[in-house]
Amino acid sequence: MLAIGLLVAAGALMWVGQSAILLLTAQPVRLRLSSEGMSKGMRQASRVVTNLSIAGVVVAYPLARGQDVLAYYARLLPLDHRASACLKGFSIAVFYLALMYLAWLATDNVRFRVRHGAGRLARRLAAVPLSAAFGALAEELLFRGVLLADLLESLEPVPAVMIATVLFAAAHYVRRVKRYWTLAGHLAMSGLLCATFVWTRTLWLPIGLHAGGIFLTLGTRPFVRYIGPGWLVGASIFPYAGAVGILALALLTIAMGMSYGG
Repeated sequence: MLAIGLLVAAGALMWVGQSAILLLTAQPVRLRLSSEGMSKGMRQASRVVTNLSIAGVVVAYPLARGQDVLAYYARLLPLDHRASACLKGFSIAVFYLALMYLAWLATDNVRFRVRHGAGRLARRLAAVPLSAAFGALAEELLFRGVLLADLLESLEPVPAVMIATVLFAAAHYVRRVKRYWTLAGHLAMSGLLCATFVWTRTLWLPIGLHAGGIFLTLGTRPFVRYIGPGWLVGASIFPYAGAVGILALALLTIAMGMSYGG
């Protein structure tokens, strides 16, 4: 399938870019994508390669199908009443995650305190809205606007969603990470985002849900300290990875299905 082929090509480009950066700095080439041991400048260069690879797939997919790029994504992001689903999804994701944090705070599973100086804290918080917007838009264009949309052209919705769910979750572990047990949370989140795209056939609701989750996760990260066990409350970088988070994602998927899946 075209989209899967483009994703594989993007992964290969990321590895080639990382290898070039390592060779230019007299470091050995690695088989896995990883920023371990890289300087700040090297990590920034690696992020540029990653972003260019994602942008390349987003642009190349409609072109390879003989379609205008702007026209293709305009159909997935219609500027009509459906655009309000983005704000609704954002608000719902923030609400669900805030309830989780409140429950964990009340049961002493997390504690909040200021962990950084004023200057660093201000810089981190200022970057949160942009990170949430860019991260959600980039991943939704790639994994729902390209991958899932392509799969839906040749498969029924259920198998298409299952494949896209697994590939989206697996993509978060292509690079070396500290934790792999968070996979279940990524699968649950991916299932929610894929299902909402199928139900609405636009990217607005998935983008809103995705951005809301990133926004509150990054916004609380400078303050929160996790006390409870990981299987219950997840990890600071991904609170949906624990049992409570997975349950919340399942309930949210049901709620979205009741609203949009009819």
